[in-house]
Amino acid sequence: MRRSALVVLAMVAVTARCDTKPGARTCVIVPPQTDFRLTTSGTNFVDSLGRIVILRGVDAGTRSKFAPFVPFDFGDDYEGALAKYMDHAASWGVDVFRVPWVWAALEPTQGQDDATWLGRFDEFIDAAWARGIWTVLDFHQDVYSENFCGDGFPGWTLTNPPAPHHDCAVWSTAYATDPVKAAFDAFWSDAGGVQTAYFSAWDVMIARYKDRPGVLGFEPINECSGGSQDDDTFSATTLSDFYAKFVAHARSLAPESLVFLEPSGTSGVTLATTLVRPPGDGIVFAPHFYPLDARPESVQDNLQKLQAIGAAWNVPTWVGEFGATNLLDSTPARMQATWAAMDALGVSGTEWEYSTATELWDAESWSLTDASGNDLPVAAAILRPYARAIAGTSPSMGFDTTTSTFSLAYAPTGGITQVSLPARAAPNGWDIALEGACCDATTVPGQMLIQPDPTATNVSLSITPKN
Repeated sequence: MRRSALVVLAMVAVTARCDTKPGARTCVIVPPQTDFRLTTSGTNFVDSLGRIVILRGVDAGTRSKFAPFVPFDFGDDYEGALAKYMDHAASWGVDVFRVPWVWAALEPTQGQDDATWLGRFDEFIDAAWARGIWTVLDFHQDVYSENFCGDGFPGWTLTNPPAPHHDCAVWSTAYATDPVKAAFDAFWSDAGGVQTAYFSAWDVMIARYKDRPGVLGFEPINECSGGSQDDDTFSATTLSDFYAKFVAHARSLAPESLVFLEPSGTSGVTLATTLVRPPGDGIVFAPHFYPLDARPESVQDNLQKLQAIGAAWNVPTWVGEFGATNLLDSTPARMQATWAAMDALGVSGTEWEYSTATELWDAESWSLTDASGNDLPVAAAILRPYARAIAGTSPSMGFDTTTSTFSLAYAPTGGITQVSLPARAAPNGWDIALEGACCDATTVPGQMLIQPDPTATNVSLSITPKN
């Protein structure tokens, strides 16, 4: 039997120390109980209590791209390494993982699924949910396959493939090569049955995880290429048709699971797409965000371009990837600005990436931690309060990167609002100003619960770390 997220959180988190300012009141609040599933309502994620849910998390990243396809080194102790990895993520206060899985890990030999890898993947999903962290399963590929210095599709989908490797400092240039273009052309046209086999692989994953607690849904493909097709034409026709097919298929198998649709790989840079919203419910617009203009002052305006597409689709916008190398001194400020912009725009997302491993994929140094699991400077941006679930309408959130002050205002609907309050973000505790409600920052470690006053028409909260 799985232990509840509350029990396990109590084992790994530290209760926040909070001081309320005059007028703010504390109270004892019973944590609300919800189903693990989320639905979409317009541009919002909504839980079973009707609360608006904000997803803030990380990608279980680069180390998952090559054998043994796990985002951390584990030696002879997978369970121990997994617990350490998950406990550290929980200490950041995150509530979601985007979890890459590569087809080459699932089915290294055609027709033979890898039971060992699947068992480890099961444990990863369960360990996340035991800490109250949702998961989104992302079929991950880069330049099609490790045979082209990338990851994703198994070598048996290619004719006379080169030897696998992952040692290319500029791996993305392979998208422009003829072998990679030909591989994608074959996939989109189902030449040799490769797309049919792809859907069979997804059938395995959907059947296994559609009802597994914590799994929100499925992302069909990461940063796909149109092969020899022009990107705008590809997105408007081939990719749009493919996603319509995938949504119909996945939702027929898993009608309560969400489908996260990422536009083509170039859209994360151009911040535009000709992709057409497919018919159906349970759809999430899931772009990446790697704008050429990376200045912190430009982040919100750039991110709003992607949010506008999700709004036009009338679906939530969830940025599946954003980030930058941890080797640049400018990266922490850029990530601070990105999380702040997501608050201001009501956008969910996951930062690329979180691996604890000595061996790098294609020389990429983007992890929030070093190989021992210690925070790097870039991780400071994710260690901050945010609203996890809002029992109200018209929410407004903000985060002042200068003072580290988080603010939240909403019109309450009577339920309990939950705010992530990671103790590590405020070693000396928090100063809290609250109007229209009382708060409980001790019952659920790492969170604040807010109960509105019976006659309140507005709740406003301000949280600042104590010096």
